[in-house]
Amino acid sequence: MPRGPAVVVRFSSLGDVLLAAHVPRFLREVEPGRRVLFATKERYASVLRGHPDIDRFYALEDRSSDPAAPAPIGVRASLGDLAAFLKREGVEEIFDLHQNFRSSRLTAGLERARRVLPPKHALRRRMMVYAKWLHVNPLPPLLRVYREISGLDPAGEPAAWLRDAFTPSELERAAARLGGDAGRFALLGVGARWATKRWPPSHYVALADRLERTAGLAPRFAVAPGESALAAEYRALLPRERHDAIAALEFREMAALASFARLIVSNDSAVLHLGPALGVPAVGLFGSTVPAFGFAPQGPRDRVAEIALACRPCDVHGKRRCPLRHHRCMNDLTPDLALHAALEALGREGA
Repeated sequence: MPRGPAVVVRFSSLGDVLLAAHVPRFLREVEPGRRVLFATKERYASVLRGHPDIDRFYALEDRSSDPAAPAPIGVRASLGDLAAFLKREGVEEIFDLHQNFRSSRLTAGLERARRVLPPKHALRRRMMVYAKWLHVNPLPPLLRVYREISGLDPAGEPAAWLRDAFTPSELERAAARLGGDAGRFALLGVGARWATKRWPPSHYVALADRLERTAGLAPRFAVAPGESALAAEYRALLPRERHDAIAALEFREMAALASFARLIVSNDSAVLHLGPALGVPAVGLFGSTVPAFGFAPQGPRDRVAEIALACRPCDVHGKRRCPLRHHRCMNDLTPDLALHAALEALGREGA
């Protein structure tokens, strides 16, 4: 008989929530019939809607959801109300993956529940930035940590839970957007919140051309609806007949599109974490941040493209501009280096 309910807590940000969303699948691998709850912000609960291993969402209200859009199964309320509702669930285990004031307040009333608190390693990451001479050891990939705390072999592969979350109509719309490119395209995650994490648009366009000629993969340039200036840069670089390759979609629609991709190439952003969630090979392009932080793509065919510089990493999250004003970590990361990593991820000979 499976143990009582477990609650997984991760409020933000989107990339972190996508990684945390693997934990319900890991818990179900250990105990298939177990009830699993998930607490996050309202905007991210909508992204995870339909997750096959989450029985109930506890969504922190932030008024970000479209009232007309389908809602995830669960409760949407203030933090205090969520805590009161959660107390009635009979939770036996808390997987607090956020470990901040809000997550502590949410679970404070669950005195009898066992708390699982994976190390956050915030100090070690800052030491990598500000005390490079100490040569701090790389952190383990986060999905390996999550497998281990769930009771699984950490060396196992991630589970493509997101493939089972889409409705047939969502997949039909994504396939219609792709036309004949479904199953033979590369999704290029060209955006990122922080400027120092963004690979130059000219590099992405050059990589897209190489991927099409070398691997037969048509490109789709993924930008968020709010990244209009970035989309304009790509329109200026691409011929008019290729402007439809710029995909400015809400994240869930983008994820449905990515489910038909052969490859994902992305900056260190949420799009990168679609790879293991969908079982699509992913290549991470790292500049101001580093894979040693533990957030690199972690599937068996995933790869990283980066160059060694004494100034890397310059920040734990990213910056608005390069502190040294040269941004060499991205400018000197050539399309050929990224292509080599992409061909390795695709299993192509001669990579």
